[in-house]
Amino acid sequence: MKILVTGGAGRVGANLIQPLLEAGHDIRALLYPGDASRAHKLDAFPDVETVTGDLRNPDDVSLAVQGVDAIYHLAAAFMAPFDNRQYLDINAMGTLNLLESARAHCPNLHRFVYASTVAVYLRLEENGRYFEEPIREDMAARYHQMPYFLTKWIGEELTMAYHRQYGLPSASIRFSTIFEPSEFLNEAGLPKVLAFSSAYEQYKSVTSSDPGAQAMLDNLTSQWTGQDQLLLSRCPNGLPYKEHFCDVRDIARGLLLALERDEAVGEEFNLAGNLVIDWAEAVPRLAERFGVPFVDARLPTPVHYTLDLSKIKTRLGFKPQHDLTSVIETAEAIRRGEPTDVLPTGIRYQDG
Repeated sequence: MKILVTGGAGRVGANLIQPLLEAGHDIRALLYPGDASRAHKLDAFPDVETVTGDLRNPDDVSLAVQGVDAIYHLAAAFMAPFDNRQYLDINAMGTLNLLESARAHCPNLHRFVYASTVAVYLRLEENGRYFEEPIREDMAARYHQMPYFLTKWIGEELTMAYHRQYGLPSASIRFSTIFEPSEFLNEAGLPKVLAFSSAYEQYKSVTSSDPGAQAMLDNLTSQWTGQDQLLLSRCPNGLPYKEHFCDVRDIARGLLLALERDEAVGEEFNLAGNLVIDWAEAVPRLAERFGVPFVDARLPTPVHYTLDLSKIKTRLGFKPQHDLTSVIETAEAIRRGEPTDVLPTGIRYQDG
């Protein structure tokens, strides 16, 4: 098949292209004009056709979809420098432009795969990621925070509406937070997500009108010595942080199944890996592994959730392969300059 991958030079796109090529597909990668400097990341794939275009421009999008049999829509505005209107234009209207072009120019489209996000579950009226039970696909929030969460949700709604109204064979894949191994370790060689420095930088300038929250902030910053170590983060109620992540290689594996399995059509799926980090278990173990101490502290923002993967496992046959040990070992191999099965990439136009 001829397959269009939007955001093809991104962290997911670049790592999806390789298995697609290995499966015998022809690939066209749509690159955002501001990301043209990252096109060299696809130099490893000389057979990939690259086109530059803006999702906000219907003419660019129409040209990109010409002659394709399937579309992976991975590109989205994420983080700076976008404002709310730009988020809406790129993530929502950009998706609409792509759907309209697919409907007009791809009458025999095999699949439209939309990269959605775990953010669709996060409730606007509550602070943090705290769920007592594994998150199922039917637990999407009623209201969504602007700009990224809401506009990605709008894109998903458009995608599934075009399936139901026009018969476009679509699937929505809700990514958990993605780890690309080359980004996993900080300059000190510690896992960023568990490093004290990450929390310190996030909270050092934050103040709260809530005395309890302010006490947590004061306790955290008072323990910073200037020397990085690990942090056993806890929710305000004392429960250790727990979060469900996914290695980019397992993300690519799940996306392949969305193309190959007809059971994906018309459905939304959670996509995460074997990468559930329980801070109470992981931090002491990794502190010993890396030879550093750790601090135990409560933080004002709760984080405690896992995703229910039963749907993608039973319907699509998804079998994740990478856990925390695998990510760390790959990250260290990349730092040593050793070849791995990951194409390291940076972020601007985020993949999902």
